[in-house]
Amino acid sequence: MSSKQALVQLVDSRLRRATTAVDGLDQRAALIFGVNRTDLRLLDLLASQGPLTAGALARAAGISSGGMTIALDRLERAGYVRRELNPRDRRSIVVQVTEEIGRPSQEAFGPLQARVTTVLAGYRTAELEILAKFLESWGDAIEETLRS
Repeated sequence: MSSKQALVQLVDSRLRRATTAVDGLDQRAALIFGVNRTDLRLLDLLASQGPLTAGALARAAGISSGGMTIALDRLERAGYVRRELNPRDRRSIVVQVTEEIGRPSQEAFGPLQARVTTVLAGYRTAELEILAKFLESWGDAIEETLRS
């Protein structure tokens, strides 16, 4: 086996380990937030992309409009989101997270964010550019797989 093949296998192995660890982290975060994994995914989409219409959020999460309504009802009761009329189109609503996600977010993800910041600070700029490019490609591959 070539050195490159061995490195490809090593990276693949490390990616599997990382996805398994992320899965466990998401499960723990859902428990901390007191929501199910789908609801946690909706919160993550809103926190990372900003306010979205309910329709755009449903498409991004792959949820039906009826399922989205049920999920948003749960998240609104928990105090994590609020729905407002869309100022550009009064026939739709915009969903955004509230400040209530701050404490559980910090509890679930704060220690990891601090550790990752420390780890990334040890890389050179060129290495960070390679990591960013790879992670973007990896994310694109995952999203394409989900769409197919």
